[in-house]
Amino acid sequence: MLFLLVFSLLCNHLTAQVSADKKLHDYVGSIVYDKHLKGAFFSVKLVGFETGKTIFEHNSEQKMIPASTQKLITTGIGFINLGENHTFKTSVYYDGTIAADSVLNGNLYIVGGGDPSFCSKNFPETAPQIVFNKIFYGLKSAGISAVNGKIITDDSYFDGNHSTSETVHSSWELEDIGSYYGTGVHGLNFCENTFTVKISCKDTTGIVVNPEYPYSETVVPKIVPDITIIHKDSLPDIVSLPEANRYILRGEMPAGKETVLDCALQNPAGAFAFWLNEYLNSAGIPVYNNGIDSVFDSEKYLLTEIESPPYSELARFTNYVSNNLFADAVFKNISKITTGETSFSKSATNMDNLLKSLKLNTHDIRIVDGSGLSRHNLITAGFTCEYLRVIKRHVPDFHLSLPSPGTEKSTLRYFMSSYAGKSNKERIFLKSGSMTGALNYAGYIVGKNGEIMCVAIMTNNFTCKTKDIRPKLERLVFLISEL
Repeated sequence: MLFLLVFSLLCNHLTAQVSADKKLHDYVGSIVYDKHLKGAFFSVKLVGFETGKTIFEHNSEQKMIPASTQKLITTGIGFINLGENHTFKTSVYYDGTIAADSVLNGNLYIVGGGDPSFCSKNFPETAPQIVFNKIFYGLKSAGISAVNGKIITDDSYFDGNHSTSETVHSSWELEDIGSYYGTGVHGLNFCENTFTVKISCKDTTGIVVNPEYPYSETVVPKIVPDITIIHKDSLPDIVSLPEANRYILRGEMPAGKETVLDCALQNPAGAFAFWLNEYLNSAGIPVYNNGIDSVFDSEKYLLTEIESPPYSELARFTNYVSNNLFADAVFKNISKITTGETSFSKSATNMDNLLKSLKLNTHDIRIVDGSGLSRHNLITAGFTCEYLRVIKRHVPDFHLSLPSPGTEKSTLRYFMSSYAGKSNKERIFLKSGSMTGALNYAGYIVGKNGEIMCVAIMTNNFTCKTKDIRPKLERLVFLISEL
């Protein structure tokens, strides 16, 4: 009797498994001929984490633009080469002498350490108010009640100071560089290198543009509206032109409409100095001759250090919200620590070498940045799955840096929302990646039988809207989770 019961259960399990496999095969076959993917690239691979065996694949060696799934490589290699407890530090120094009346006859120096979370509102310990307070109390502890000098920022940690550093990759698209997508990475970052612009079309006579903060034009250049007023609902974009020292708002907008744009801050070091000066003066420590110079040859004394959250938190934030600044800061920091080189090209070469050191074959991939903003990045679903296997062996909890469908404050917040109540979501850990004509998902899915699968799903070169592709990939992810 016991034998018959076990045999029956085994048959039922095998029948369910065959049914799940067939549904997956049939569905992928239907996607290949879907009207929205006609002439586009579609690639899938599933690999067992423990066994390394291919569970399913379709066109898995096709070279594809990874978009933000590139961050899987950046953050994973960061765990190995930086460590989960690594922190980035921003140092505050002063020079000169403190007079009997507690006036510092010297300068304050803010030396960046490539920390993307410096003055980020997304981390309580590095929020602007906390950072400003720490510097204020550092001055008080040193017996300084006024600064007869200047606030001098040093953002040369990566490639030199603001005017010469390579903050953005040359292949990033122009509309990305103006927005919060492509803020660029600096040695001294501030508020994630963004500022907010409020745009009002009160009537058909013109546009009113109000920056969130009253920056001087040395910090935020002139914003030039080039917006056509129309009747239908539409929103403009902002384009940053660093060489011309200006921003251009372009596009269309209906009369009576108001909107807010998060824009790239071209000079975060200057913005930080501007606001630190404002804060110290209002808090009772006047800075008499504030300015930004290059006076770095005097003897300096450490006032305080501002430390980032541990790398594990930064990596999780990077992957959850797909923050490009954080990814490229990690990308360059890895290279800085391992080779001393920090240009995008040198950092890319270093990343390739680090992947090879893990016995990964990088012959058929191309990496040019850490965020995936560049369309010059190329990768395959096959390589992605093999990488995911290797990185999880070195970093067993790497999957916890990836969101599950429905996770608040993540790019997967609304992913698979039509599958409400399905417990499968708790077994899905994915990084999304999208740009015009590309939508990808990669990560780990635990099957019903408990097997961990490394998963890569990639679509490129489609001409329809992303919203037409996403439901099809949601269904594919669900069917994989049913295996």
